[in-house]
Amino acid sequence: MFEPSALITNLLAAVALKDSAGAGMRAVMQREQDFPSPTQARLTGVALDPNGRAYADEILDTYWSDERHRRELFSSGSSTREVIIGSGVHAAIYAAIRVLRGYPKPLVLERADRVGGNFAMTGWPTFFLNSRNRAGAGGLAGDLGASLNYLPGAPIQAADLSMREYITNADMAFAVRLALAQYADVVPNANVVSVNPDSPGVEIGIEGDASLLAGRVLDARGVGDPNDQDVADGVTILTFPQFMRRMAGAWPLRGVRRVAVIGGGDSGKCAVESCLGIGPQPFMAAIGVDQVDRVDWYAVGLPTTCERWQEDIRGRYQAIGRYLRPDRFGARRLTVLPRTARPVALPGAGLVDGRMYDVVVLCTGNRETIIDGLTVATFEEYTTADGAAVAREHDTLPVFRVGPHARLPLSTRERTDGVAAIAANEVSIFRTAPKTAALAATLPPVTRD
Repeated sequence: MFEPSALITNLLAAVALKDSAGAGMRAVMQREQDFPSPTQARLTGVALDPNGRAYADEILDTYWSDERHRRELFSSGSSTREVIIGSGVHAAIYAAIRVLRGYPKPLVLERADRVGGNFAMTGWPTFFLNSRNRAGAGGLAGDLGASLNYLPGAPIQAADLSMREYITNADMAFAVRLALAQYADVVPNANVVSVNPDSPGVEIGIEGDASLLAGRVLDARGVGDPNDQDVADGVTILTFPQFMRRMAGAWPLRGVRRVAVIGGGDSGKCAVESCLGIGPQPFMAAIGVDQVDRVDWYAVGLPTTCERWQEDIRGRYQAIGRYLRPDRFGARRLTVLPRTARPVALPGAGLVDGRMYDVVVLCTGNRETIIDGLTVATFEEYTTADGAAVAREHDTLPVFRVGPHARLPLSTRERTDGVAAIAANEVSIFRTAPKTAALAATLPPVTRD
């Protein structure tokens, strides 16, 4: 039977007392018998009701940002405590598995003010995930019959929250946040700047705070920070996260007629979907004031015609292809320009290759944020007893890198199953999540020497 944490219990009680937020919970409880436990039924009801979810998010943010709570957690650091840097998918998975295996709750440090990682960059849905929405348990990479967005141990799964073919970032973020509320202690606005030896554990330096003692560190910082963020001005030239935050606001594309998207990866495709109106519906938008007339996509290696797009691009992004041909009025809204480009910010516009744009979106990949003491060269592959590489281990410190941040090579099985045929799979959830779960299940407890 699922036993809710004190935070989850208080959250459910608060939502139930607020009439405008508790309607979804009350509705779902009519089918309580269809869920593994009453708590999971109530949480699903909260998540399915926009008012309930918004109120629950508010409760979690208020609790996690409480200064007294922060001081208590920092003062409780010890040489046997596990600390996770980053609060995304892999932090949630690791924390869940560890607690379910009988170990204490890890402490999760998130440098941003909103907990949940990249999927939680906005509270409103702004982009779709790549793996199809399926119910059921998770599976190995390449297992098309599994729920590839599955979070082992989470109180609810993102697949339980939507009937869409692809789930949104907001659904996944809510599942991650609830998992952390159940299985971890969390501190936002905690920017880790150093990790140094302090026998028998490590000392974690946090910007603006006293250092923290830990017995083991899990580095779960995800894909990193956007490249070219120094070029973005946040107004006319935006990084992908900045653009998604804009899409979560009211009238996100009002007055925007010409957009340039630079970069052809998954982030670029999601940005193009938003501009064409085929991404998740913005919070407030109307075709009369939020219609982008022209999108120039600067990306090397992408098909430039509708026919080639349909042949070469996987199903998740097939809808983009039809915009590569003229519509019934002869207008073509999307053009792929197969070259690299670098924008220049002008007052009220962005300039790319001599063309003026209302908005330029930079989707040019990510780079690692440097933490003193944790350079890439000091980590080696860490394998479980069956020889599978599931993380990277620091050569002298009790620190492990997990998730896409670990940069794990593709295994022979993953190559055989065709996972390696799509470059984006190297950092995808369905490939990396089981590896983090395996690490959490097999690491011994932290002990004092």
